[in-house]
Amino acid sequence: MVRPMLSREDAIGFVGKKVSNENLKKHMFAVAQIMKRTAKEIGRDGKEWELCGLVHDVDYEETKDNPSKHALRSAEMLEGKVSEDILEAVKAHNHEHTGVKPRTEMDKALVAADAASGLIIATALVMPNRKIKEARPESVFKKFDDSSFAKNVDRDRIMYCEEFDMDRDKFLSMALEALQEIDEELGL
Repeated sequence: MVRPMLSREDAIGFVGKKVSNENLKKHMFAVAQIMKRTAKEIGRDGKEWELCGLVHDVDYEETKDNPSKHALRSAEMLEGKVSEDILEAVKAHNHEHTGVKPRTEMDKALVAADAASGLIIATALVMPNRKIKEARPESVFKKFDDSSFAKNVDRDRIMYCEEFDMDRDKFLSMALEALQEIDEELGL
């Protein structure tokens, strides 16, 4: 028997109850948007992947000072609300601390999308008008190669895109385009 998944609206409500930081919520929406677009690009279920991105950091405010608990606590909170595939991806996105290695395309896409959202938003914030619509793929590629820019963004995590057969430039271009579609929601 397949368990019903949260609807997008229910997930947004759930996130709203668990997350108070507006920037964290925007990050989760950004990752959800990249996940949805990635799924479409590689022929997977966009609704499930979007849901995965939307809920992946639901525990962050609770676990930010205890990285070994981050994602495991999210999985506990989401048990029975989302598919086993989403639970695994959520745990795998913090694999360095959870020990759950990214195996599936969804797992790897979440790792890549999580990091890519940070790089792209940081790039948008250095545009003349601080707008994501001003950013071009070439700007993002240049910032990717500049290790002094957005130092907290792990470029190796973005490179997980190659493990679901998408090269870096295509993935970052697609992710930028996806985020440009929700610029107002992101406040950029």
